[in-house]
Amino acid sequence: MKQFFKLASVTMILFFFANSVFAKTVRYELNIENKKVNFTGREVDFALTVNGGIPAPTLEFTEGDDAEIVVNNQLLTDETSLHWHGILLPPEEDGVPYVNTPPIMPGKSRTFKFRLRQHGTYWYHSHTMLQEQKGVYGAIVIYPKKEIIKVDQEAVVVLSDWSDENADQMIRNLKKDGDYYLYKKNSVRSILGAAKAGEIKTYFANEWNRMGGMDLSDAGYDAFLINGKKDSQLLVAHPGERIRLRIINAGSSSYFYVSLGQTPMQVISADGVDIQPVQTKELLMGMAETYDVLFTVPEHKNFELRATAQDVTGYASAWIGMGTKVHTFDKTQPDLYAPMNHAGHAAMDPSKMDHSKINHEENKSAEKDPHAGHKMPMTISAPSGPIVETLSVDDLKALAPTTLPKNAPVYDLKLVLSGDMERYIWHINGKTINEDRLININEGDVVRFTFENSTMMHHPMHLHGHFFRVINKNGEFSPLKHTVDVPPMGTRTIEFYANEPGQWMLHCHNIYHMGTGMARVVRYNTYQPTPQQEHLDHQDHHRHDPWYQTGSVQAATNIVEGRYKLSQTWNEIELRGESRKEDNKWNGEGDLFYHRWVNNYLNFIVGGSSVDQDYRGEVGIGYLLPMLIQTKFLVDHKGKSRVDLEKRFPWTSSLFTNAEYRWRQDPTLESEYAVSLMYGNNWHWSGGIRGTGNNLGIGFQYQF
Repeated sequence: MKQFFKLASVTMILFFFANSVFAKTVRYELNIENKKVNFTGREVDFALTVNGGIPAPTLEFTEGDDAEIVVNNQLLTDETSLHWHGILLPPEEDGVPYVNTPPIMPGKSRTFKFRLRQHGTYWYHSHTMLQEQKGVYGAIVIYPKKEIIKVDQEAVVVLSDWSDENADQMIRNLKKDGDYYLYKKNSVRSILGAAKAGEIKTYFANEWNRMGGMDLSDAGYDAFLINGKKDSQLLVAHPGERIRLRIINAGSSSYFYVSLGQTPMQVISADGVDIQPVQTKELLMGMAETYDVLFTVPEHKNFELRATAQDVTGYASAWIGMGTKVHTFDKTQPDLYAPMNHAGHAAMDPSKMDHSKINHEENKSAEKDPHAGHKMPMTISAPSGPIVETLSVDDLKALAPTTLPKNAPVYDLKLVLSGDMERYIWHINGKTINEDRLININEGDVVRFTFENSTMMHHPMHLHGHFFRVINKNGEFSPLKHTVDVPPMGTRTIEFYANEPGQWMLHCHNIYHMGTGMARVVRYNTYQPTPQQEHLDHQDHHRHDPWYQTGSVQAATNIVEGRYKLSQTWNEIELRGESRKEDNKWNGEGDLFYHRWVNNYLNFIVGGSSVDQDYRGEVGIGYLLPMLIQTKFLVDHKGKSRVDLEKRFPWTSSLFTNAEYRWRQDPTLESEYAVSLMYGNNWHWSGGIRGTGNNLGIGFQYQF
């Protein structure tokens, strides 16, 4: 009997630990280093490579494997990190420095270890500052334990954007002016351009509403790449071969339209989770999204897989097949002057749904494992529905119900995505992450976030460590994703079962939006950080609000002016000095003001000015009036008022007028104005004529 119990005990131990004993360990070693690269004909020295290449190597596993990934930081001065995007793992392995994982310091290494409990197409990238833009990104492919879909060939397709300008400088440029890259992209809106397009009424209506046009992309790029190349042969394939493409948008701030040789694609997976197959002519992929598509080569030709940047400033091509090339259709250039009709971007608005009627029927598999959708059986058949023109999350349908436990408490939170393109700040519920860092949730709750996008840009919102339901027209079959596109002026509602204790990033995956504030840390109330983690937590760069600088110099035969500005999210220091010629005499004046911004339009001002060595303390407000007129309303220490007005008139893409008017309630000082007509085909330099009082001069302007 004693021997029997011993045997039974051993059997039980082997049974419970069988998975651990027989799991296969798959090991990779990744070296991050600085290297010179050339994607455009111009060599640059700031790129970061993984094992010598951009993109990084594809990491391949099978569901159930134990991943062991050694990351060596071979950078001389910079720390680094790697985040395993979409992978379910312990929070300490997530790879977000200072939030849940220590950074990897220069010359140091870290070994990540986690078991893979899912299959599908995922990716990895640096989560340190702007290193992703510089080249630290690559694909992850996790195969199912048993083959689900038979194909003849498959390929990983990593989409990315590239600039010959260092990303650190790019964010400084955007902080100078959110429209900095419009010149590079040839997308400057103008009055005569609007008139030519027959949209002059729309143009001024937008200005009255203090709005620019539709913003499709902030940055201007020099190349768009597929697997690190602008044009390449992806696969040699014969007619009748069935191809699986694992497509990853690893762009830093670019949405991509993806199409394939004028033929429909069959989408079978989104963000690594298998879905009911749907046919589409093209995908619109947000940053960090992944899609798996099937394509059967129809004939003996070479078909173009094209990824076109959403602002249609460029594309990358990869070819599948052999023989005569079949190009995909060119995308139409966006209409810079189209009316602000958001219907084309409208998402299903779950904020207008009765959430009490959302089906939360008890789902035993979801209660035990809310990520059970990764393991749904899948039989591929020809889609029965119509071919979708451009796929969105509204077209996705899960293979099985994704409903969450019905008896769990529900935590609802509205998250308003907003920002100011002029000053280039992005925030959630009116606050950047350094002001409002945490969202606290309870383990065991159904957590529901409603994203309301109040901006004219798309925002791909990503939650680490979880998959969430995106509530759409398919109800209980709403799809599971880790990243969701929230379209301009649109609304998306997501929900998930909170059973991954820890703290996890929630952020826009446009790295420039995340870097300027559109992020939060989702923390479980049960989370107990270690002393080391508490120390790291206080060093998190998300807690800091860096200063940025910009300025200008204008020099003409009748006026010389210099301006300099230091700014944070809500704080601004402005210095202005001017000397103008009046009655053959040069007079000088200057201002030094501190601005505290309240919202996109209103700021409070305190400071002082000097007019011909007459010094005055001043307080007041700044306000952006309709028609985009910048104003200051000030009162000095003697009770005298002052009003400043400024307005820019872009006549064409390169010809513009700056108009300024200054009135003071002082009989000894006359009102002042300055009007210019300038030509400039880039943001920095312009030249032309400038009128002040009774004088007309010629000169130049330089912005920095």
